[in-house]
Order: sequence, then C-alpha cells, then structure tokens
Amino acid sequence: MLDQDIPVWYRFLDFHGIYFDALYYDCFVGGPWYSKEKLKDPYFFMWRALNAKRIDAIAETEKFVWIIEVNSNPGLRAIGQLIIYERLWLEDPKIDKPVVKVLVCAIVQPDLLSAAASVNIVSYVMPGSNRQTLPI
Repeated sequence: MLDQDIPVWYRFLDFHGIYFDALYYDCFVGGPWYSKEKLKDPYFFMWRALNAKRIDAIAETEKFVWIIEVNSNPGLRAIGQLIIYERLWLEDPKIDKPVVKVLVCAIVQPDLLSAAASVNIVSYVMPGSNRQTLPI
C-alpha cells in the first residue's frame, strides 16, 4: 500500500473494519516456491520476496477471505492486479475460504466501477480528506 493510499484505507476501516476477524498486510502470492528449510537461507528468502506479488491487505471474515487493493485513484491496473492476485491466491490458498475481490478507493471513474463489477470486484469508494491520522 502506497503512502497516499493509507488515508483511504483508514476511512474504509473506520466504516467496515468491525466486520473483520483478522487483517493481514503486504501478503506474498506467486513468485518462486521454496521449502521452509530453503527459506531459512536469507538469499533465497530475499529472492522470493523480490519476485512475489504483494497484496495490499487480506481481510478474513467468518465465511470469506477478502483480497483488497487500495488505490486512491485507480485505473485499469488495479483491476488487473485483483484478477491476478485471486488467481495466484487460489493456486496456494493460505486460508481455505471463498475469495472476494475488493477495490477500496477515494475517487474513481464510473466506467471503471462497471468494469470491476463485471469481473466480480466489489468496490468501496471512500471520498474525503487525505490527511493522515497516524504516522507512517
């Protein structure tokens, strides 16, 4: 999650955070796969970290796993990221629950919202101040 997206995320959590049982940030999916033993070597761990894709946030509810992309002003890239994150997650799910793809943003073009909905992405538009309430 980029610095400019954090205020949008906080606004989202103010309204919807109560519904989550757990939150995970900067989650690896994809990239090279190594055994736990191999990942003890810092070079292999670093190589995997550099080549894996990173989901901004994963939220767990009682019945679902939400894969969340946070972008203050998303474009087509955000939609593509969510589609690929879901595919990679399903190859190696860490939590065995159905996936919900979620886009959290501050402003968005209407055609992007309809495109997102057409590929089963749930969008939350959280307009408001960009003032950050917590230090980064």
